[in-house]
Amino acid sequence: MGYNMYLYEKAREAYYQDLRLEMEGRRLLARLPRQSMGRRAAGKLGLLLLKAGAWLKQFEQPSAALEDQI
Repeated sequence: MGYNMYLYEKAREAYYQDLRLEMEGRRLLARLPRQSMGRRAAGKLGLLLLKAGAWLKQFEQPSAALEDQI
């Protein structure tokens, strides 16, 4: 039962982190002037995607270790 609770907590953390990243992205886009959406938006979106990729990578490694144990 403890293992299931651990997985539930990790899934919940991941869900809330996804929501936070989405809200941060929307805030960044809302702050940009409407005329210069091109390069600045692409740059901000790129940074957001890099952050999301790094965040997902940290969860990738423990799950691979768990698969090896099964």
